[in-house]
Amino acid sequence: MEYLAEWKLKSGRKPLVLRGARQVGKTYAVTAFAGQHFENFVDINLEKAEHYEMFSEVKSVEEFEKIVDIVLGQKIVPGRTLVFIDEIQNTPNLVSLLRFFYEEKPDLHVIAAGSLLEVKIKKEGLSMPVGRVEYVYVYPLTFFEFLGAVGEEKLLDFLKKVTLKEKIPEALHKRALKLFYEYAMVGGMPEIVSMYAEKKSQQDLNTTYASLLTAYSEDVYKYSKSAQVKYLRHVLEQSPYSAGERITYEKFGDGNFRSREMSEAFDVLEKTMIVQQINATKSLNLPLVGQKKRAKKLLFLDSGFINFKNNIQSEYLKINDLNDLYRGKIAEQIVGQNIIASGLHSELDLFYWAKEKTNGSAEVDFCLAHQGKILGIEVKSGSSARLKSLLSFADSVENSKLIRIYGGQLQEDSVLVAGKKRKLISLPFYLVNRSFDFID
Repeated sequence: MEYLAEWKLKSGRKPLVLRGARQVGKTYAVTAFAGQHFENFVDINLEKAEHYEMFSEVKSVEEFEKIVDIVLGQKIVPGRTLVFIDEIQNTPNLVSLLRFFYEEKPDLHVIAAGSLLEVKIKKEGLSMPVGRVEYVYVYPLTFFEFLGAVGEEKLLDFLKKVTLKEKIPEALHKRALKLFYEYAMVGGMPEIVSMYAEKKSQQDLNTTYASLLTAYSEDVYKYSKSAQVKYLRHVLEQSPYSAGERITYEKFGDGNFRSREMSEAFDVLEKTMIVQQINATKSLNLPLVGQKKRAKKLLFLDSGFINFKNNIQSEYLKINDLNDLYRGKIAEQIVGQNIIASGLHSELDLFYWAKEKTNGSAEVDFCLAHQGKILGIEVKSGSSARLKSLLSFADSVENSKLIRIYGGQLQEDSVLVAGKKRKLISLPFYLVNRSFDFID
């Protein structure tokens, strides 16, 4: 929402394309933004038959404006009108028209959204107008957004401003951790969080989790050949059980499917942004290069689905340590999805770091490039001080920065690496959204 307000006032502004899985809040955000910042809102949803029929043959901006004026009864006034084209992938001609909105109507504010856009681009050879549009990626709510949704604005404001020089009062630390664990259970899907904020009951949410997963399952017919459906559904059904783990394609999820079939299914679902495959890297300096043949680490869209599929009941909201939940897997999932959500304008190039086996065993949970540095991020489900792999990473990787995300207090430590002192930033889970702030 903050970025949309900045985009509105930009010089050289381009049409904006929102990317994200279904039901992560793209349409809601645009509608709310329009209500706050524009006098007129032209809302076109190309999943509606009547809107599809109106615009499926449109070839020019002039023709588009005439239909909006005569059929929808709305005047498009640059500077005062926001035009929103939802599920734009359903009409390739409107995808192409984005270029002409930019070139012929630069003063007009245009936003498009598409949950299956990447799939359609590959399947049907859609061509996006390169250099004529801007992309923004939308994900499930981060922990900070969750705090705002459940009415914890004062705590949120404190966490946004706290520095390494401050001692977080123990009572606030415990409260923030408790809320983070609730968030890890509930997840960040907007409809789910809204219901939870109102009722504070995990049980009441199960029907909604089930209906969202059913909707994703039914979507597979829209972006696959009939022969692929069974593979996609298998991956969709089984992925929540393997989230936070390294996976192999062959017989994934105890299925009898071959590696090639599973690989293609994962690639399609990754384009819908329902799953994310994290490649291994053994790079010792920039650029980070993925190891395609090594097992990938799997993240699912949102932790709430994982808990639902694993039949986690409401008593788990009383947990004191994420290690209580299936060997700490949920800790990597929830940290991973929050790190990914920091990629506003592009999909974050996230890896896990794995040392060559011939040089000893060491694996760091997440690794990424940031402002010329290589960040190693180790996730400890509790308040663990074990950092063997992270120290091996620091010893091997040039220009590295070290972060531990855990259940302990915010602090800056010195650790000994090959006889030299190195800085380690230890962040409690509830500050994961500020990881880059503290490194910077």
